[in-house]
Amino acid sequence: MKNTILLIVLLVSSFAFSQQIHVRYLKVLSPFTTTQEDLYIKNNQVLSIQDSVIVQNKLTGDWTMAVNLDNGRKPSKEYFVSDLNNNTEKHFFFTSSIEGREFFIYDKVPNINWVIDEKQTKKIAGYTCYKATGVFRGTNITAYFNKDLPYSAGPFKFYGLPGLILEIRPDNMDHEIWKAESVDTDDQSKIVYKPQFLNKDKISLKEYVAAKEERMNKIFAKVTNSIPSGMKAQVKNNQRFTVEQKYEWEYESY
Repeated sequence: MKNTILLIVLLVSSFAFSQQIHVRYLKVLSPFTTTQEDLYIKNNQVLSIQDSVIVQNKLTGDWTMAVNLDNGRKPSKEYFVSDLNNNTEKHFFFTSSIEGREFFIYDKVPNINWVIDEKQTKKIAGYTCYKATGVFRGTNITAYFNKDLPYSAGPFKFYGLPGLILEIRPDNMDHEIWKAESVDTDDQSKIVYKPQFLNKDKISLKEYVAAKEERMNKIFAKVTNSIPSGMKAQVKNNQRFTVEQKYEWEYESY
């Protein structure tokens, strides 16, 4: 009898992982703009795609504000490629662009030391989710995950909980927020989980962060120079407006 029950459990688990799951998240990019991120999981493979189209811009009604930060270029989609695992770190390959130059970057992301509070629950996209808190690259974050979706994954680079993350947000920011709008557990989309990105320049994460901050410093300088004389403004270089506030090599330097 026990062997029969075990066999049924294994068959159900195998069937669940052979199906493709698709989660669509609403992502708050800034206090003014939102976009979408699509997460796909099948056969231990994970692909997340952040859309390039701004869903809502409270200032302009379109994506004008976002593209003006990159000299009028429309932002490109960003891809995050990984696998499901229970390791203490996870390997991500992701794409990004800076001033029209396309990059393909490797990132080894340490697991978050999650603290789960099952007494605190929330309904998200029809699923009962449990609260978890942790620190991700220098930022205190709060997540809600569902146990019935047995995937240690989530949007962006988040993972490590005993169930799929359906909402996650920094505790001290009004942006960099992800919340699931829909969950399809039998998605039929044809997804390439290991795209090659041969047309993109391969660089290290450290080089990418330096290039991104150099670009942001140019933007800050441009904004500062445009302020009328007599008005005081102080803009600090190397400010990070993302959930990734401190990287592993920066901890090691102390």
